Amino acid sequence: MHACLQISEILQAIFANVTEATTSGIQPSYITLYYLALTCRTFRELALDALWAHIQETYMLAMCLPQNARSQPVKSAIYVGYASGCVKFLRPLVNDDWATFQKYARRVRSLTFKKYDVRHQRLHDSAALALLGSHPSPSPPFPLLHELYWYDKRDVLLPCLQRCISTTLTRLVVCSDRWPSAMVDLLAGIGKACPKIKEFRCSMPRASACTMLSDIVTCWDDLEILETGAVNAQALKHLASLKQLRELKMLVPEGYSLKPTSRSSTMFLVDKFGVTAPSVQFLLAFLAPLQISAKSAQLDIKTAPNAVDLNHLLSSLTEYFKSNVLESLNVRVARPASFADPALFKLTASAFQRLRAFAGLTNLNLSSMHISITDDEIQDLVSAWPQMKHLHLHTNWSWEVTRLGVTFLGLAGVLERCPNLCSLGINLDTTTPKNSPSPAHQYTGITNEQVTDLSVGYAECNDVEAIGNLLAGMFPNLAHIYCTRPVVPDHEDLSTRYSWFKGAGTWKKVDDFITQKRKEQLTQRWVYTHRF
Repeated sequence: MHACLQISEILQAIFANVTEATTSGIQPSYITLYYLALTCRTFRELALDALWAHIQETYMLAMCLPQNARSQPVKSAIYVGYASGCVKFLRPLVNDDWATFQKYARRVRSLTFKKYDVRHQRLHDSAALALLGSHPSPSPPFPLLHELYWYDKRDVLLPCLQRCISTTLTRLVVCSDRWPSAMVDLLAGIGKACPKIKEFRCSMPRASACTMLSDIVTCWDDLEILETGAVNAQALKHLASLKQLRELKMLVPEGYSLKPTSRSSTMFLVDKFGVTAPSVQFLLAFLAPLQISAKSAQLDIKTAPNAVDLNHLLSSLTEYFKSNVLESLNVRVARPASFADPALFKLTASAFQRLRAFAGLTNLNLSSMHISITDDEIQDLVSAWPQMKHLHLHTNWSWEVTRLGVTFLGLAGVLERCPNLCSLGINLDTTTPKNSPSPAHQYTGITNEQVTDLSVGYAECNDVEAIGNLLAGMFPNLAHIYCTRPVVPDHEDLSTRYSWFKGAGTWKKVDDFITQKRKEQLTQRWVYTHRF
């Protein structure tokens, strides 16, 4: 063996590269690590450390035990008897079993309990509780655990969660559906039990749990990322004082009431700031005492606000967010339960005028709203955002009413005013009024080679070839076209089922036409180049 392979730091670097997940979809090669651990004594310990460092399937915890102590996992379970595919214990665990388990558990740095799914459960609840909930040793089963991701929203495994919590944790994610008293009591102590926390995320809590969450976050001075239920004014001031905090998201539950301790505002300097609230009124009430300097803001409203409330919200954002800092704004609202009166939800260009103050915007997403805007209005609006890269003003669902859209002339104006666009969404009007570029003729106007994704909203497509030629001219590298579909198709009515798929199918033809045209152009260019 080469001398360099006897240096532990080099081996650690090699094994770390084997387990690295890349953005291109390459997953860690655990099989490779397994065989590396069997290669020689020099590799064994370091390879096992890397192999067991990140446990993303809890059934793996039981696989280190002898085969006579457990059943074998079944990769694919039939629709009847799902539990037969789970790992179960065949006998009570003895001291030798616990010693074996501890030999591997001490290597675990990151542990994930996935969301419960009866079709894909790999470790039976009884086995999980036997392994973690009734561990004979009083010390934590994972002495070096740094990251715990708890997505199992059920209450049955809470004893396992309790056993995994330790002073070594730096990242903790906890999801719960009902936030039972047992969960609240468990989390109430993690502020002091986990003093090194850098990242904490939880699901939307009950309003009564927010006091507990306010208490625990004040115990953490090293926070970098926090997603938690709305906290009180004292906790907000503590969070605002943290220099390392870069991402903050507040979940405001129904019935929560923020009671500021003073009239002074609390200033946040973070990279990302988000709020999820049940209504516009709750959202504005939470933002009222805050001044936020953030590059990115995401606001989620769990009900469908009317146009008056949305107008008020969009017009108020400059009061809370520093206009010279904000680069990305995403406001999402829930879909209306009824579409009987679209006028109640329709937003016009006047609703967005105060957003022009955010001159440094590179990303704006308002696609969950019912927007009606003309060519002149959208060109005037986007002229305030010359650095825009991702603009989404299209409508996510079809209101099935007559409405105004942006014509190809307006679309060309958007390209002229926002030369850095990479993705675009607008409600496109595919008719050709006077002075608009005609789909029937070759487009010779402004082009954008960076845009690969285009959302056309509720646009109709009556001429695949003509519209395809025009969009191919505007966006030479266009790869995907998306359109709005009807909200709730009646699956018993064949006509509505047809309309549900027809729009998407027609625009898919445009998509394919542009792709084929691009291939032909590349072929012609290659032939011309090699001919001369």
